[in-house]
Amino acid sequence: MSLSEFVRVDGYKITDTFKHLDKGYVLVALAPTGETAEKMFCYRCGGELGEEVSRHRLRLKYLPLFSYQTFFVLWRRKGHCPGCKKIRSERLSFISEVSPHLTKAYEKTIEELTEIAPVSGVAELSGEESSTIWRIDFRRMQRLLKLYKIPQATHISVDEVYARKKPREGDTRNDRFFTIITDMKTRKVIWVTDSRRKEGLDAFYQKIGPEACAKIQVVAQDQHEDYRQSTLQHCKNATIVYDKFHVLKSFNKALDEARKTIIKMSNLTNAKAKKFKGAFKYILMTKDSKRTPAERLTLEEAKKENKIFIDMEIIKEAVYRVFTEDTENEAEKTFKQLGAWIRQAGIPDLKTWYAHLARRWEHVAAYYRSPTTSALSEGVNNVIKTVKRRAFGYRNMEYFKLKIMQVCGHLKTKVLENQPIGT
Repeated sequence: MSLSEFVRVDGYKITDTFKHLDKGYVLVALAPTGETAEKMFCYRCGGELGEEVSRHRLRLKYLPLFSYQTFFVLWRRKGHCPGCKKIRSERLSFISEVSPHLTKAYEKTIEELTEIAPVSGVAELSGEESSTIWRIDFRRMQRLLKLYKIPQATHISVDEVYARKKPREGDTRNDRFFTIITDMKTRKVIWVTDSRRKEGLDAFYQKIGPEACAKIQVVAQDQHEDYRQSTLQHCKNATIVYDKFHVLKSFNKALDEARKTIIKMSNLTNAKAKKFKGAFKYILMTKDSKRTPAERLTLEEAKKENKIFIDMEIIKEAVYRVFTEDTENEAEKTFKQLGAWIRQAGIPDLKTWYAHLARRWEHVAAYYRSPTTSALSEGVNNVIKTVKRRAFGYRNMEYFKLKIMQVCGHLKTKVLENQPIGT
């Protein structure tokens, strides 16, 4: 059985092999044949080159054969290019466009590995530089993006994810975030836009067009007003639902601020004040049914120190009940009762939270017509954080966006190159 049965390169023949099995690699010498030997074409413009004026030796990494690394060795010829008006190297159809030391076949293997492993891991496995692996991965995702069509969705979730710490010139805090659009039915990220400004979500709606926007029935989001305004403008038929997870998250933030204020204003000894910090923060936010006996005891001690904690406990349980009532009408009654208790308690942070939510009650009530869970938003965000963490952060924001669409969405080789998705 000859090596040529395993290794085939169009326009070239194997002239010799050099086996260095003790060192773990094999060299395969190639030489051009037929038309490839007779003509040379410019690697830059594609024009036919003149007579060969010089050549240089190439060593290209190919697919491994069994447990041995395999390299092609050949002479790359040079000639004068009439189009470029200078001496150019000949075009080799099997050489990687990212690195002059890799073949396209090996590059494709690297591409497939980067879909399931971080760049650092692929670099360690292959022995290539991390910068080379990064360029291969980035170019592949850019190529896949050209095949990508945003799938038609009727139920979407709009959320934000923190993208970068360092602001660019002219940036506001909103510009440090990405807006993540997820299809709630497939549970896949379908698009990522810059910033959490209104313009960021506008860009998505404009990209899919008025016809696709008209088919969107539900948009689940947090209480960010820019998202709300964008959806109202572009999706006339959509019901905006304030996601339960985000409503409870904003309440817990207000509750924690109230806790801090109360501890500062109370005449507590340092030992007692310390007891109502740290773990107590989470005890206060937890539903009573999920607390341990020890946590309930800690809360009872806090109530004895300051009766305002009793009010906070009643208010917190009422917030959870808003989302567990049997009907929308019952939920509204609970919500109004909640407002009365908050006003009576006189806690500024909770009053501000309630006033903001009360102005948009219709979006909270929509939960009973189109219930959304915290699992989708929380799950996607956790995956994105994992992607960011395993890369130790991203400097190139375009690459980060594509990576999110790859890991959490449809931007994958097997999906797009075999069967393009979308409308």
